[in-house]
Amino acid sequence: MLVTPQQTDVIRSFRHEMRLAGCWGACFEVACFIEHQFGWRRIDGVYELPDGRPIFLHSWNMMSDGTLVDGTADQFGEGRDIAIHPCGSADHLRYRDRYTAAHNPLKTSWLATRPYSGVPDQTFWDDEEARRTLAPGWWLSEPQSYVAWFKSGATMYPMFRTMRERYRQRGYEIASLE
Repeated sequence: MLVTPQQTDVIRSFRHEMRLAGCWGACFEVACFIEHQFGWRRIDGVYELPDGRPIFLHSWNMMSDGTLVDGTADQFGEGRDIAIHPCGSADHLRYRDRYTAAHNPLKTSWLATRPYSGVPDQTFWDDEEARRTLAPGWWLSEPQSYVAWFKSGATMYPMFRTMRERYRQRGYEIASLE
């Protein structure tokens, strides 16, 4: 299935509206909107690195042919605006269920082929946060595109300024975000 330029314009406009309203990445709100507007099922889960480490709790949509539509992919700093991933593509596989102590590739047979960091998602984030390794753009080898996205958003969206302060409160160096 194809996503038309008109549909991407509608999605982009709603994403902007939600961020103006105070949403951070606005993935949940945008995915709900896409489901209502276009009928593509909303999915809530995790966006991950290719090695299985979780980056963000996230929401996206799935079209009837299995294609994923991520209306807020811009927030990852990987150069995408609205991402469209055909079923089976490498990037399609980076969208997945949340892993908990009981729901993970070590205990759930049908997940056995998935990359896994070895700990539930929340444990991963809590441990890494305690080590102060989740600085802005931590998942990118070159975080400049994420920093540019963040700085641009901070000029328009109040929540971005709030998130900048949260990074500061958690002890991260944020001079690049100002």
